[in-house]
Amino acid sequence: MRIVSIEILEFPLCIKSKILRIKNITKLNIEYIAGKNIVFNNSNLGLKEPHKIIISNNTQGIVLLCYDDDTNLYDENLSRTITITELTNIVEYLLKEN
Repeated sequence: MRIVSIEILEFPLCIKSKILRIKNITKLNIEYIAGKNIVFNNSNLGLKEPHKIIISNNTQGIVLLCYDDDTNLYDENLSRTITITELTNIVEYLLKEN
């Protein structure tokens, strides 16, 4: 299958603002990677690549995923939802280990 187009999506501001409300998170490295819509030639198939958020200190980190039409955050396996409370605890841990 040949790819017809790859559309880079704009990262949702509501997710960024939700994350930036966590106390002291700006002391960590935060990288926002925009998701993509991929459309295949001669097919009705497409692929939505989620947005990625990488939060790390100098030694450890976490990768979170999110979608345009969803305000939830997921672990990198999409096996569970990460709540803001859990993320706050992870941020506190990363700050202590920094």
